[in-house]
Amino acid sequence: MTAQAVAADDDVIATAAGRAAMRAYPRVVMLGTDPASRASAPSALASAALRLVGEGVTARTLVDRFADEGAEIDEAVASAVLGELAILGLVRVARADGAGRVHVLTSLGRQFTDAGAVIGAGIATQLADLEHLRTDLLSTIAHELRTPLTAVRTCVGILRDPTTTPTEAEAAKLLATIERNADRMQQVVGDILEIARFRTGEVVLQLRGFDAVELARVAIGSVEPLAAARSQAIVLTAPSAAIRVFGDRRRLEQALINLVSNAVKYGHSHARIDVSVRSHAGFVTWAVRDEGPGIAEEDRPHLFERFFVGPNDRDGASRGVGLGLPTALAIAQAHGGRIDVETEVGRGSTFSLSVPAAGPIEAD
Repeated sequence: MTAQAVAADDDVIATAAGRAAMRAYPRVVMLGTDPASRASAPSALASAALRLVGEGVTARTLVDRFADEGAEIDEAVASAVLGELAILGLVRVARADGAGRVHVLTSLGRQFTDAGAVIGAGIATQLADLEHLRTDLLSTIAHELRTPLTAVRTCVGILRDPTTTPTEAEAAKLLATIERNADRMQQVVGDILEIARFRTGEVVLQLRGFDAVELARVAIGSVEPLAAARSQAIVLTAPSAAIRVFGDRRRLEQALINLVSNAVKYGHSHARIDVSVRSHAGFVTWAVRDEGPGIAEEDRPHLFERFFVGPNDRDGASRGVGLGLPTALAIAQAHGGRIDVETEVGRGSTFSLSVPAAGPIEAD
């Protein structure tokens, strides 16, 4: 029996053997927090309940502990208060047993109780936002890694299945799929580490002179296969002469690839993407224009936030981890530059990456 594999660009192997291999692995379910349920103000019981959690409580034991303090609440209220504290990231569910869910203090919750702090409205909103961001981070990374992991494990399952005998060509295709998806996961991890290094100032730029036009050609070449798959044309507009710039070539190439990749992702099929390079007032600018849906006004302030995923991306197959633009901006700022955005809903967007031609400017 041969394993007839059909490998799509997302590398999901669609075969009976592949589906059987998938059933051999456990499924992972990520539980998130509904944004609508985030607390904007704590209940009067929240601070008191936090001090009574101790080494762990269920809703029922919390009722008993309030009774020991001379206060009377019912189990439904106790459950709601524990849920409220969980949304704030002050308690978490450690386990569930016959008596119900056992909640314990998080490290942050323990700090609050040790300090005798009161959960005011302002701090509650900040805590809820922080916990929501943390949940979104885990959900986003899980989503980004799940597809390549599924493809890798499916391919491994087919290759190891004693009832299948892949041909040499099929085995090579399966191994290529494994390699491609391993590279994809490595890229996600690399992006997370890279943005962390920039934020802590641990990045040392490798500066040298190079041609900004040639860098644009290389960046476009890296993305062109993706554009071709969507019948898109990437058009470069630049002077015939070289435009010299002094900077970290590898990282500036990465920043430009991120911008062009976004244009491909959000641009319509059969659309045109324009990339231009110019020198002006001591700066070199790469501009990337797409014919996509544009960016809604309410999303524009969040474009460069880590792990922000816009509505055009959230439900699509091309969903990303939300680090492309923050990484590009960090690279630009490390060079003393910036990224400017012009966008119109329904007409598309232009992202312009500008850096000093002579290299990073030292801060006074």
